[in-house]
Amino acid sequence: MKVLILHGYSANNIGDGMLVTEAIELINETFPAEDLDLTLCASDPESFDLPGVSLRRSKPTLRGYDREYLSTLGSLKTFDLIVGVGGGYLRGGNCVELAKALLVHGVQLQAASRHGAKVVYLPQSIGPLRLNSLPWFRRKLGRLSRVWARDDRTVQELALPSVVRRAPDMAVLRVPARTTHAVEPTPVYSVRNLRGALPTPIVELAGLVGTFDGYVQSQTGGNQDLSPMQSLKPQRILRREDLLDATSAKRVVVAVRLHAALMALQAGHYVIHLSYERKGFAAFEDLGLKEYVHNAFSFDPMEVNAQLHRLLDDEGTRLTYDSAVNQVARDTNEAYQALAESLHNAVGVKA
Repeated sequence: MKVLILHGYSANNIGDGMLVTEAIELINETFPAEDLDLTLCASDPESFDLPGVSLRRSKPTLRGYDREYLSTLGSLKTFDLIVGVGGGYLRGGNCVELAKALLVHGVQLQAASRHGAKVVYLPQSIGPLRLNSLPWFRRKLGRLSRVWARDDRTVQELALPSVVRRAPDMAVLRVPARTTHAVEPTPVYSVRNLRGALPTPIVELAGLVGTFDGYVQSQTGGNQDLSPMQSLKPQRILRREDLLDATSAKRVVVAVRLHAALMALQAGHYVIHLSYERKGFAAFEDLGLKEYVHNAFSFDPMEVNAQLHRLLDDEGTRLTYDSAVNQVARDTNEAYQALAESLHNAVGVKA
């Protein structure tokens, strides 16, 4: 069974790498009896370590698009299933953002829309789509078998009720049930530049917290988080295995990138998310943790610092946090099965 995965980015951005891994795991779990032939289109294919998966470079260079990539897009009829990874790559809030989206992802969507009956896009945040781009995206997305939206605004703005359905982010679906733990006394802070710099409240919060460890989620292309993290002078910068190993000591984590927050939750940590897009608010609402997500540009640093210290010092606060996560974890299997069923439907296999 030939399966094409579209819209990969880079494994050097750990969150985007995780979304590709989650897509592959979903495909394998949905079709356990099939001999799968997987191909991935990604902006930075060399960053992925995926034995047995064919890789295509989707990001154009000064010489244009990779020939093998164009050949793959031109032969979509030979694939049995086409899957768009989850994420937030279809957006056009300004000219530069829209141009990037069209050059890298619009080409893939255009090709996929010609074979829409066998195309499923995993949980997405789509938009904003300004500069009169919404009609074009709506037409292309409206031809697909299923588009899963991970926030309500995407559902409302696309207004494609026969195609678009609501589902949590793939990482939310992988947050397991948990027990309440004591936590390390030093919190963890994970930041990124927004609109070219760290927003003032993010810097002010670092001053209030004082001593903290840093964590870097992305070090690729225009998503380099190391320098802004270092500028806040953390006590040390944690390695990925220091934080995301499920057996590691539990921490209180304040994270700006959504998938830094969600992957820390998967590892059993207590997370406060400083969100800069709609996706973050939707994800934490889906988790039952609405009070733990704040606007990264305008939050009150003193309020977040107080919330952080309650998680550090008060077991009852952590018990309530865990209870909310556990209630959601019991219900995620149904949503995961709905994603699997949509893949079955797209290839005409009875679920």
